[in-house]
Amino acid sequence: MKNSHKAWVIFRRIMIVFFIMFLINYYQVKSGNYVSEENKRTILTEEKIKEFENDVKNGDFVDIKDYTENNVVDTRTPVTELGYNIGEGVNDFINDKLVRFFEYFGKFFT
Repeated sequence: MKNSHKAWVIFRRIMIVFFIMFLINYYQVKSGNYVSEENKRTILTEEKIKEFENDVKNGDFVDIKDYTENNVVDTRTPVTELGYNIGEGVNDFINDKLVRFFEYFGKFFT
């Protein structure tokens, strides 16, 4: 009975940590930081595309810097940074340690 109670306490703590990680990542996505990181490229607007087409048609000098806009807005907060760092840590753990563990464990069955 004593081991059962101890296992239940450990399980609850692990689930609480996973829930907190979920909340951090959920807040990160909702705050727009995830979308901001994914869309860090420049955006061509309709007006700039028309201006580019006219310049090409007229034979003018064309430079991409004249037609792009940099609309990157930094939406980072300490909570989103923490969520990002935790996510990267979990990703590294899964990709490195867990894969090695299963490769080692798989040796016993071959």
